[in-house]
Amino acid sequence: MKEKKKHLRTGFTTGSSAAAAAAACLEVLTGGRPPDKVMIDLPNGGTLAIPVHAFERRNGHLIATVQKDAGDDPDITDKAIIGAIVTPHEQPDTPRIHIKGGHGVGKVTRPGLPVKVGEDAINPVPRSMILHEISRRLPKDVGHIDVEIFIEKGEELAQKTLNPRLGIVGGLSILGTTGIVKPFSAESYKETIRLCVEGIRREGYDTAVFSTGGKSERLVRKVQSDLPEIVFVQIADFLGYALGKAKEVRLRRVILSCFFGKLCKWALGGDYTHAHTQAMDFTELANLAEAAGLSPAFCRFVAAANTARQIAESALPEAEAFMRIIGDLALQLIRERLPRSTDVSIFCWRFDGKGFMTWPT
Repeated sequence: MKEKKKHLRTGFTTGSSAAAAAAACLEVLTGGRPPDKVMIDLPNGGTLAIPVHAFERRNGHLIATVQKDAGDDPDITDKAIIGAIVTPHEQPDTPRIHIKGGHGVGKVTRPGLPVKVGEDAINPVPRSMILHEISRRLPKDVGHIDVEIFIEKGEELAQKTLNPRLGIVGGLSILGTTGIVKPFSAESYKETIRLCVEGIRREGYDTAVFSTGGKSERLVRKVQSDLPEIVFVQIADFLGYALGKAKEVRLRRVILSCFFGKLCKWALGGDYTHAHTQAMDFTELANLAEAAGLSPAFCRFVAAANTARQIAESALPEAEAFMRIIGDLALQLIRERLPRSTDVSIFCWRFDGKGFMTWPT
């Protein structure tokens, strides 16, 4: 696995880029010289040095930009210029640090996303990163500052993403949960899964815990703490491939950990569930709700939903019943892919990580 991965270069997210640009402005604001690079803290620990692309002062504003580097990942935002405009002012009736989106940063117009409708598309973790980098550099004797994040050609680049379909208008989103972009290669990722699953059997274990990403793995580890580290495998979008390998090495038990979006795609029969390949079919989800006897009003809500998260987090009384229906179907389809003797269970987490549903019940 290391041999496969070592030639792929990692990069950094739009969130890291924005945080670094803001940090560069603060270093000048507090008396330093315009830096060639800044050191930022990563959400999961560690630090990252990010080069500063350009810096200028203009009409009382400090402006710094960073050229995003996605490493060897085929990311549409690779080489995008992401910047921050920092403006000090004295307005004690406003927050000491006010972060907003500027040109090229989209606005959220539809529900179901981590950011509320009407707000700038700066996701919670990047917003926290920006706030952290400013707060740790801002002296107490400096008053209030505005921080405006912008992306050059952001609106143009956004047309090549899912943002317009999700209801994010006017630009890109500031994203990232770890600050790091890991290079993605379908073949190398499959090879990683193969090596991990075969390693489970080779070490004498008969259980695998397949998670769709780092967060779903961290959450399931807490409730499956008795299992050794080797059995936890991040399968990302490769459900079909992972199940095939589990069958091939004759695992006795498969546990899956996901959020509701992936659960919906599994219930719809998705083997490879990347958004660029398998968009969510809300019409088909609504058909499933109708077939289960849920109300016409709820079925219309599902058909018109923007994201699976919107359904899961709705206050509608039929939402939990619908989630149960989806989980039952996903479990059934997954069981059909494995020998009858294989024990299968699913954990589906709330998006805030503070609860979960399980199948079988």
